[in-house]
Amino acid sequence: MAGILEEPIPLGEHEDPRFVTEADLRHDNVLGSSRLVVTDQRVYRYESTPLGEQLLASYEMARLTNPRLEDLVDANSLVADYDGTTVELIRTTSKRSLQVAGAEKRLKALLEGKEMPDVEDNMRVCPRCARPLPEFSDVCEGCVNRGQTLLRLFAYAKPYRGRLLWGTILTLGGTFLELAPPKLTQWLVDDVLIRRRTDVFVWLILGLIATRLVVMAVQVARGRNVALLGMRITVSIRGSLFEKLQTLSLAYYDKRNVGSIMSRMTNDTGALYDVLVDGIPVLLNQAAMLIGIPTALFLMNWHIAIWALIPVPFVMLAVRWFRRKMMRVWSRFWHNWSRLGGTLNGILQGTRVVKAFHGEKREVNRFERRITDLARTGYVAESAWSTFFPVVMFTMSISTFVVWWVGGNGVLAGHMTIGQLTAFIAYIAMLQQPLMMLQRIIDWSSRALTAAERVFEVMDTPIDIQNAEDAVSLPKIEGAVKFTDVHFGYDKAREVLHGIDLDVAPGEMIGLVGPSGAGKSTLINLLMRFYDPTQGKVEVDGVDLKKINLQDFRRQVGVVLQESYLFPGSIKDNISYGRPEATLEEVIGAAKAANAHNFIISFPDGYDSYVGERGQRLSGGERQRIAIARAILHNPKILVLDEATASVDTETERMIQEALERLIENRTVFAIAHRLSTLRNADRLVVIDDGKIAEVGTHDELLAIDGGIYKKLVEMQQEVNKLRANFIAAE
Repeated sequence: MAGILEEPIPLGEHEDPRFVTEADLRHDNVLGSSRLVVTDQRVYRYESTPLGEQLLASYEMARLTNPRLEDLVDANSLVADYDGTTVELIRTTSKRSLQVAGAEKRLKALLEGKEMPDVEDNMRVCPRCARPLPEFSDVCEGCVNRGQTLLRLFAYAKPYRGRLLWGTILTLGGTFLELAPPKLTQWLVDDVLIRRRTDVFVWLILGLIATRLVVMAVQVARGRNVALLGMRITVSIRGSLFEKLQTLSLAYYDKRNVGSIMSRMTNDTGALYDVLVDGIPVLLNQAAMLIGIPTALFLMNWHIAIWALIPVPFVMLAVRWFRRKMMRVWSRFWHNWSRLGGTLNGILQGTRVVKAFHGEKREVNRFERRITDLARTGYVAESAWSTFFPVVMFTMSISTFVVWWVGGNGVLAGHMTIGQLTAFIAYIAMLQQPLMMLQRIIDWSSRALTAAERVFEVMDTPIDIQNAEDAVSLPKIEGAVKFTDVHFGYDKAREVLHGIDLDVAPGEMIGLVGPSGAGKSTLINLLMRFYDPTQGKVEVDGVDLKKINLQDFRRQVGVVLQESYLFPGSIKDNISYGRPEATLEEVIGAAKAANAHNFIISFPDGYDSYVGERGQRLSGGERQRIAIARAILHNPKILVLDEATASVDTETERMIQEALERLIENRTVFAIAHRLSTLRNADRLVVIDDGKIAEVGTHDELLAIDGGIYKKLVEMQQEVNKLRANFIAAE
């Protein structure tokens, strides 16, 4: 039954909704509310129309199969097969893709007769402004409290209370001393020059000189104090940020580029150092001056002080408005800086590909667009400051004119002395400096608080892979692994694994085979607990992996990847990475077992040879054997081999295979390989297809299945090998 009906059809008798999903697109791709109502008997699709909510279509549950998500242009659609025809059940914009993804999982469970899973299908929004929240943070960028950010920044200074107190004393003392020269000048004019008192003339001059010398000494001491304090606080912030980055799971890094993270570690924390060393000390000093100068003016002559300070409230209101504007500008600036860092990092890492495909000009153009965006944002900030600052200075200069007018009339009328007028003019001139610095401090604080928010956004990211409160200590595992109804997707709206069930005995070798993108590496990522299943569980020795102490588990799991990463440093350091305390004899033993010892000692520096960035001084086969030596020395109980012999020549593959045979003894092994011949000795082969286990058995058992996936893969590989052999023979 399809087509919009004049009246909504009510649910059938005894029909209760199992779940309801709201969406924001109609079937004609026009924005509008729609609903998917699912019962045990039928699926109903309602849409809003000018006449009200209408039933667009309904389908019998018994005739629906294979519900799945389809990508549209900036939208998503939930479709299913209905009597051999594909039908659309609901459509939504990408903004609400989680709702449709949740509906797919629930509907799939109902069709399979399973219990509906608990899924997160509600869009996370700010409770104050309803803006969507960042995926990895509960902090709304539009509602963030800058005052709290500043207080949080100061929290890093708590261990240095003594230096803070000393700095405060220096600031207040320096402010008091800076207010002394105008008063001394007043005495010099009224009591010495006008009355011609030569007895105190020299002393007042010496007093002015001494005051300036003491002020200079205080400024030097204050500057050295804040430099040390700023350095220590910045080290603390950078250390905390790096420690936080080490605790975050791979899911966090999947959605961020290295350049953006590097920008937060270097540029953002560098901006914090600038404001801690230059901004905050100056702010405290000038704030004290803003309090001290008006106080001195009122004590001298409150009538003239009122006239002189009339422009100040207007300047403060303008400053507040300008600060808010600059926060938005600097937020865009740091965002563009992160994009520039990400672009630069990608280009530099892909230099070989760029040159191989003659992409230099294209990358130059792309980089120029990034630096132009950054420069434009910086220009907006600096031009705004250059416009605002002269206006403020002109406004404050009005105070000088007012003092000259009112104070001059007071002198002429005999109500004010020339020394008082001179002191007033001096104080007004001094008042312009803190107001001028206040504008620059706004510039500093806008940069720093925006940078601080970006740093704290990382620190506030919830840690999704961590020890449970009731974590179980397993200092020695046997190696039994069990997957039970495991579902998982890197994106919450896209599931990669669908209901994986697999029981592996201790010491068993499992070969994982299947087409690219089938989910083999994803299964390994869950076993390594780089991610947690969205549904189901992974058990080791009968204990849920989420309940096992992470340190205990990771100490007993080893991995050899297709592209093994080597850290800049010596060969010895890389082999002993999992066991830094290992002796040289143990390192050499592991290298011999990995067939790596001979080529290592052929280097001039032997085991102290520098491997270069990412191990680029070594060949692919050499890097792979060092990675195997690293795994052997680590002595894991569960071993993961992910394409460990890919991309190497035949001789190197033979040596790697010999090393692997020594490595897999008495261990539970999960091996992924596209060269299926390398998995002949596996106890069982598990064929993964489209996120599901399609076949399980030995090499011979799977070959005996007519039309089986494994048999097709073997036949395809044999054809490729024949073509390769014919090509070599033709040469």
